[in-house]
This record gives sequence, C-alpha cells and structure tokens, in this order.
Amino acid sequence: MPKRDQTVAELYRMHYEELLQKACILLHDEEDARDAVSDVMTRLMATDILPEGEKLIAYVKSSVRFECLNRLKRMKLQERMRRALPLEDNMEDDAEHQSAIRDEEEEHYSQYQKFIQTELTPQTRHIFQMHYGERLKYREIAEQIGISEAAVYKHLSQAITKLKNRFAL
Repeated sequence: MPKRDQTVAELYRMHYEELLQKACILLHDEEDARDAVSDVMTRLMATDILPEGEKLIAYVKSSVRFECLNRLKRMKLQERMRRALPLEDNMEDDAEHQSAIRDEEEEHYSQYQKFIQTELTPQTRHIFQMHYGERLKYREIAEQIGISEAAVYKHLSQAITKLKNRFAL
C-alpha cells in the first residue's frame, strides 16, 4: 500500500468520528454527513501531494467543512428547512405545511415580478430577464443589446440593489 494511502487510512481511523460529528452539525443529516466525509477522504486518496502532520489534519477538517457548505448550497430551500426544523410525521400536517410553503413562495415570486415590472427601467428589466431568466452571460447580453459588459454589470447591480432594499434580501 503506498504511503499516501496509509496516511489517509490512518487519518480516517483516527479522525473519522470527529469529522462525522462536525459534518452532522452542519448538515443535520447523518447519512449526508457520512457521504461528505467519505467524499473528502476519496479525493484525498487521489491527491498527489498531501500536507504533513497537523497541517494535514487542518486541511482535512477544512475540506469536510467546505464539502458540507457546498452540499448545503446545492440543497433547495425547502429541503434545508425540512432538515433544520423537525416536523411531525403526520402526513396531513406535512402536506399542509408544504402547501403553505408553496403559497408563500408563490406570493413572494408574485411580489418580485410586480416589483421588477414596475420599478425597473425597461432596459434594466430586459437585461435582468436575459441574465436570470435566459441564463445568458454578460458577454452574450452585451453583444445582443449592443452595450458594453460593464453596462450589463451596472444594470444588473442596480436591479439587485433595488430588490435587496425593497425586500430586505
């Protein structure tokens, strides 16, 4: 067994429970936490150069933390809420809760749309739609409209600032 693999195996044996505990705190789900720690360890096995001693332990702890944070970013808001807030197992309550969340999200979406339609200038609104609705990059928008990428950035920045100020985002 190569030295790197031995080092990772020893690290796994000695620090797995601590890493798992930290991952569980961040993710609120033991299965996801186990997956996160395992993914980090698997990537370590494929890494050519590893720090040594205490630096390696710090590196692994940071890697697990970042893996957990990346997983949280990928989770949808509803999933994060479901994991963070213990809900009763009652299916009726769960269905009602999900319906209430959907209604609230639809109301927010409606308010955002109304604000965008009434408070943004036509060009800013168009650029906002192109970027967030059509997923076009700044360069693509600039080429289509015939303005600079800096102008695209300026319009999007203004739109986001207005949305943040209006809806305390």
